[in-house]
Amino acid sequence: MSTYTAVTVPTQFVEANGVRFAYRRWGKRSGLPLVFNQHFTGNLDNWDPAVLDGLAKEREVIIFNNAGVASSTGEVPTTFTGMAKNAEAFIDGLGLTKVDLLGFSIGGMVAQQITLDRPDLIRKLVLVGTAPRNHDAGNGQGHITPETAAIFGATYNPPENLWLKVFFTDTEKSQAAGRAFLKRYLSRTENRDTSISDKVAPAQIAAIGECVNARYSFAVKTNFLFTAATFRHHSLASSGFTGP
Repeated sequence: MSTYTAVTVPTQFVEANGVRFAYRRWGKRSGLPLVFNQHFTGNLDNWDPAVLDGLAKEREVIIFNNAGVASSTGEVPTTFTGMAKNAEAFIDGLGLTKVDLLGFSIGGMVAQQITLDRPDLIRKLVLVGTAPRNHDAGNGQGHITPETAAIFGATYNPPENLWLKVFFTDTEKSQAAGRAFLKRYLSRTENRDTSISDKVAPAQIAAIGECVNARYSFAVKTNFLFTAATFRHHSLASSGFTGP
């Protein structure tokens, strides 16, 4: 078992599909690794160390930056299909032939596409706070809700306080939990990841727009993101919260 933690694990790189992917890999090397697909505008440091290390006690975890994000080279595709192709190349580049897959936010949209593209590559699929194709994103400009646009368009001091609005409610208890998360988020003081460029958010928003406007669907619009007829995998979907 690796003795690294989310705070101490070194960043590694692998070349695939013309991209130099940045990733971190640690945990108990038994069984299949769990590969994480990151949320909107997130980089390697945006994952909660408490979540990662909790999982790493029982299994190997792999986090990575997709093409064009932070310390990975290349361009950010403007479709989730393109992002999925790059993620598949990354997994292949590590020499992995089967993995469990987790997708958070837009990472969940990428994860769904990976599972459709390469069903033999994926054993189990975990979708967190995400959506299917043709989802209703409201009437906001750029296919994101006005509330989302307001949160991401505001100025925060310090900048990381953005995540207090994104992930936590305004209650005292929730904000206290958010501040504890930020403390963990900032606990890696050496070899932190590169900040994202100003090209990342527009490309990811364009991908959301393409997903909203798609005339085909890989998920039935019910209370579930997918159906057994769509994904023949062990799958878990979690969305929303009952905030304190």
